[in-house]
Amino acid sequence: MAGENEKAILREVDAFIETWNRGDAEGLMDFHTEDSVRVGVAGDVQHGKTELKAAFSKLFSGSLAGAKVKIEHSTVRMLSPDLAVWQGPMEISPVSGSPLKGYAVQIMKKESDRWLILEAHLKFFPMPRS
Repeated sequence: MAGENEKAILREVDAFIETWNRGDAEGLMDFHTEDSVRVGVAGDVQHGKTELKAAFSKLFSGSLAGAKVKIEHSTVRMLSPDLAVWQGPMEISPVSGSPLKGYAVQIMKKESDRWLILEAHLKFFPMPRS
């Protein structure tokens, strides 16, 4: 049975997905630490909330406008009382075109009784061609 930290992390992930599905780049910043790092599927890297917000805004106004993401089964591995690794398969369904399937790995950090994304790495299988 999952512990309270694992349950809290999964609730944060569910809330993140709801916010992502609304296309709310500003709202997604609430799920990241100030020094969060994101490595996107194309190898793009963002450091901190300013760069993250710009990247999500670009996604939500570009090819993934109106797209929906879902995570089927994910796992949490506790590394310490305030650090964990969350990972799981993801599928992004654009408004038109085929779903994009991939995998997400996030290092989560407990700050002020919330589990926030410290670092995220995303992959698509296979990598879509531009």
